[in-house]
Amino acid sequence: MKYGNEGMDCKKYFLLFLQKAWFAALAAIVGAALGGGIYLFHHVVLNSNREYRAESKIYLDFAPDESGEIYQAYNGYTWNDLMATKPILDGTMAYLPEGYTEEEVILATRAEILSDLRLLTITVTTSSPERTMEILKATDLSLVELGKQAKEFNDIQIYRETEAELVAADPRLLQAGLVGFVLALAAALLAMALHYVLDDKIYVPGDLKCVTGLPFVGFCLEGAGDGRKVSSDMTNEGSGQGKDAEKATDSREHRLLENLQRDLEKNRAYLAGKTGTLTMFALEKNQTITAQTYEELRKADGVLLAVPYGKMDRTTLGYRIEQLTLQECKLAGILIQNADMRLLKWYYNHL
Repeated sequence: MKYGNEGMDCKKYFLLFLQKAWFAALAAIVGAALGGGIYLFHHVVLNSNREYRAESKIYLDFAPDESGEIYQAYNGYTWNDLMATKPILDGTMAYLPEGYTEEEVILATRAEILSDLRLLTITVTTSSPERTMEILKATDLSLVELGKQAKEFNDIQIYRETEAELVAADPRLLQAGLVGFVLALAAALLAMALHYVLDDKIYVPGDLKCVTGLPFVGFCLEGAGDGRKVSSDMTNEGSGQGKDAEKATDSREHRLLENLQRDLEKNRAYLAGKTGTLTMFALEKNQTITAQTYEELRKADGVLLAVPYGKMDRTTLGYRIEQLTLQECKLAGILIQNADMRLLKWYYNHL
């Protein structure tokens, strides 16, 4: 509970998250590919789960009907139910050899009107190409027989029958990909959220408050040139304003850089005038401070601690400060070194 009442710097976490948003996007893409791949492996590669599909086009020649009741009775919503009724199903079973059940035929058959009311599409899907073709042909013949017997039709003809083909891509493949996409994206977002909430590294001055009471002197921006270039590229991509936007972005970043450097110099000059000559000491995560180093720091009028941006955690920093205080080093202030200009530009957007 050391940091329990500290609160969260939501702006900092949001900016850090944006810098790694590509990770969430990449995880979602990988998840979609993995979901689709698992589905294909299960339903295509494994022989026991393979499915074969064939299709036929049936032309319906309706008898004259001024009332329109026939068209309402045989519309696109009812044909799939009609395939399981006694007149059609009995005919289908009569044309099939032994070994088939009505439940198998009903589950394998789908009938639909795609556009024209006179054109019926029959789709049969089973685990065997032979059974698929036998059910399709028997169903088509049953419909032809229905056209001869039912008064609602003048005739029913078979326009086309396709051969049974292995089903590789169907709506379930898209569903599997979407499931993988959503699960991977949710897992990546949760992992990133936990990472940033538990992350206690030093990024901005607010991260120092709960560790030390030393005054924050400023940002030491040596080596931030690459960060400024990347930030300019990101802004140009998002704005699309061309050279004018690039000049405006460079101007804002240059002004921010000048302000931060000016504040740093003013604060260092003030502390130097107050304490004397200042010595900058760079802290590192796994460094070993020797007795000779402590002796040199004790001789200094004041010590400025330089914390590397995004590399030093609060626990280690607190330990280092305790050791330096115990060694009677005169700690005058603390600064953040090699900060990322991309984050600072958006974090201090009005500076």
